[in-house]
Amino acid sequence: MVAKERSGETGRSVSGRGESGQSSVEWVGLVLFVSGVFVALSVGGLTPSPAAVVHSIHRGILCAVAHGGSCPDGASIDHYGAEVAALVRRFEPEIAFRSELLGMPVDFRTCRSPGCAEPPEGERLVGSTAGARATLFTRVIDCRDGRLEGIECGGSAEGNLYIHYWAYFPESSTFRGVPVLEGRGHHPHDWESTQVRIGPDGTVSQRASSHAGYNHSRSIGNWPSDAGLDLPAGVDRLLGRDSPGGWGPWTGRWLVEGGSHAGNVGDPASDLRHPIALPKGRARLVPLEAVRHDPLVRPARFEPITPPWLKRVWSDPEATGTG
Repeated sequence: MVAKERSGETGRSVSGRGESGQSSVEWVGLVLFVSGVFVALSVGGLTPSPAAVVHSIHRGILCAVAHGGSCPDGASIDHYGAEVAALVRRFEPEIAFRSELLGMPVDFRTCRSPGCAEPPEGERLVGSTAGARATLFTRVIDCRDGRLEGIECGGSAEGNLYIHYWAYFPESSTFRGVPVLEGRGHHPHDWESTQVRIGPDGTVSQRASSHAGYNHSRSIGNWPSDAGLDLPAGVDRLLGRDSPGGWGPWTGRWLVEGGSHAGNVGDPASDLRHPIALPKGRARLVPLEAVRHDPLVRPARFEPITPPWLKRVWSDPEATGTG
């Protein structure tokens, strides 16, 4: 079983030191960090981009204030235990983007602006031009052993193991490049996901978030789902939709639009439409359950977007809406 999620505030000081003493340590760490950055710039003719320098300093400020020093490496997916962690690694998708990719999936704790998520030129992604590493946040819901507190494991979810891979993007632009409409389709922040379902008989299914619903294959039948309409299964199939809820066979890929980040996992022309790849194993995987109470997470705001832990699918793995 997956370790139960702990609730409440974490990381409270038990050392007995006053707040002012802690702040002094934090600011000493910050001064040392900034000094180190400028020393590095003067050694060996280093010429990092201005965006990389700004991102490094910004990240250092956040971590000095929140953690009293440098940022921790973050929780490992070993948080889930050996069996489930192995499955999380096994089913991590290769992500393919359209050529008009607006920004990379990054760690929202230290990068929530477009500048630090700008993708490099080329067809292989690892980090942004500012040095922010590609990051996916994971969520596991284990309904194999009966009921879980606060989780809807009954009905079609009973006996299944669910693995979510969440990507955070600092901005979204549905109508990018479209005259007049471009501004209306733009908003800060975006959370999208691909989700894997492993059934009691070992059958593996997959789906991807797309606007207000979930899709499997690229199809006109997905338009009602994208608009947030929950149609009867018979109508879904008549329109060419794969299955209720957007589930279909696991493909191991996640195909993401460059501007809106709407996704699917089964586009037959994916190599032509999605030439930019984040290969499997190149993104850092961070268990969202383990870090959601981190000092860098608690103050985070994502308006007008809802973060994963406030979405229905966080507790109902068969939810059909993305809100």
